[in-house]
Amino acid sequence: MESKIKSKTRPEESIETDFGQRQVSHQNFSRIVALPKIALQNCGITSQVSVKLVLQNGEKFLKITPAKTKGGEKTE
Repeated sequence: MESKIKSKTRPEESIETDFGQRQVSHQNFSRIVALPKIALQNCGITSQVSVKLVLQNGEKFLKITPAKTKGGEKTE
């Protein structure tokens, strides 16, 4: 007797953390938004990040991920 196993793909769950309204500061030609240090540390981010603007299903948001060093390791 042969049995076939079907793999069902589930939509990815996402968890959203609200940091409240943040002040956008001006410094020369840049804009700066401060995030809580503990939130970045919990994500494994301590020094450098990669920032991307994502346009998805009518939503616009910034995606911040840990940057990798030349050796392929996360920055610490």
